[in-house]
Amino acid sequence: MTKRHFDFRLYARKFLYFATILASLILIADITIVDLPNIQKNLDVEPTRLQFWICIYFIIDFILLMLIAEDKMAYFKKYFILLPLSIPYSNLLAYYSIDLTSEAVYFLKFIPIFRVVFALILLINLVISNRITGLFIAYLSIFISITYIQTLVFFLTESPVNPEVKNYYDVLWWASMTVTTLGSNIIPVTSIGKVSTAIVAITGITIFPIFTVYITTMIQDWKTKEKEKEQAKTAALLAKGGSVQSAIATATPPTPSTPSQ
Repeated sequence: MTKRHFDFRLYARKFLYFATILASLILIADITIVDLPNIQKNLDVEPTRLQFWICIYFIIDFILLMLIAEDKMAYFKKYFILLPLSIPYSNLLAYYSIDLTSEAVYFLKFIPIFRVVFALILLINLVISNRITGLFIAYLSIFISITYIQTLVFFLTESPVNPEVKNYYDVLWWASMTVTTLGSNIIPVTSIGKVSTAIVAITGITIFPIFTVYITTMIQDWKTKEKEKEQAKTAALLAKGGSVQSAIATATPPTPSTPSQ
């Protein structure tokens, strides 16, 4: 009986990816619970310790993944972008008393959200063996992340000046109508709001054809597999029938010939 080789690096990467996704979801929940009410009340940005320590974990996660990588320099060059996405900008600005506009600080505070996209894509490539399914989930993750961030940006820039944006639910309605290219009754009045509307619309136009292609490909693959199973089953029955006829022919004694008169 052969022993299975324990791949420490593989299990360590899986654990770190799962932990990063969990931390990212906590970060998103914290931003949604803490920052959205502040934006609606036009309050200043409040850096939280939870967001700070989650960003610190992101940096530690990057260092650990680089340490267990076989080629550390290649990993650093390939995933260097994860470092600027892991910095707690709002906490650093508050610590060093650097004054920026509330909108600019919020934009910097939203940057670590992109970290969850990279973590999810890396985990998908590591866990899911089906390339088409993995690619589709990666696109879907990017789509959800971009849409969520644009709703935050739209709410931040439009709620103080746009009478149609009374709360975050109005923004969710705007996003759902815009991403499906149906059009929303909420018209942006700021330049950033108009850019967010264009980004959400382009994202929707891009992702829905990919979803259609994925469903079509999966149906075709399923039909191909079913056809191959039927062909294999038929071939097995024919082979079985041929062997039975051969056995009968072998077991049956030859008929004696009748002498001619």
